[in-house]
Amino acid sequence: MNSNYIVKQITSLYNSCNKCGLPSLNCICEGAPNIKTKAKIWILSPEKEFYRPSNTARILALANPSSTEIFLWERTKIPKKLISNLNNDIYDVFLLFPIEDIETQSRKVEYKNKGKIPAFIILDGTWKEARKIIRRSSYLKKVPIISLNPNFKSNYDLRRGASSGNLCTIEAAIEVFKINEEIENSQVIDEFYNLFLKSYKAGSSGHKIMPSNKK
Repeated sequence: MNSNYIVKQITSLYNSCNKCGLPSLNCICEGAPNIKTKAKIWILSPEKEFYRPSNTARILALANPSSTEIFLWERTKIPKKLISNLNNDIYDVFLLFPIEDIETQSRKVEYKNKGKIPAFIILDGTWKEARKIIRRSSYLKKVPIISLNPNFKSNYDLRRGASSGNLCTIEAAIEVFKINEEIENSQVIDEFYNLFLKSYKAGSSGHKIMPSNKK
């Protein structure tokens, strides 16, 4: 994520941390775990997501920095580093996206570890934004699609209009780690995500919580 993007403040009472997006009194950066998952997560994000304090991609990058990359999506420019990754034979790349029509159905695969480094592309933002990204990104057209079928309701409730039937970015990544049999890593990230939710809600009303220092 480009450090030139300044995260919007949740409350006027406190400045926000530009890494976790939370008000300074509830910054969770110091208590962030530092894991390295076997699966790579490549997040393709529109510019407006970089400013949103409710964005969970940056929380995943904090907890899993070596295996998470966030790429800026722009309609008129291609993310060169992501394209380079797609063309690298060491990766087995999948696009995380729901099956909505004949085109996506034809690209659906069941995930199997074939010995390469698994890499999963997650489209960040609202479903409207995600659909626009996949529609306007020719470099994604041949990437095989996997879909998630979670049997639980999303805990993400930081934005108006967030659909209870969809997972946010970090929740989707947690499910990816599960299917890659990285259960312990998924649990560590899930705990950090829940800390983020609590810290965000408390911070929005100017309340301080005591984050865990577990790593």
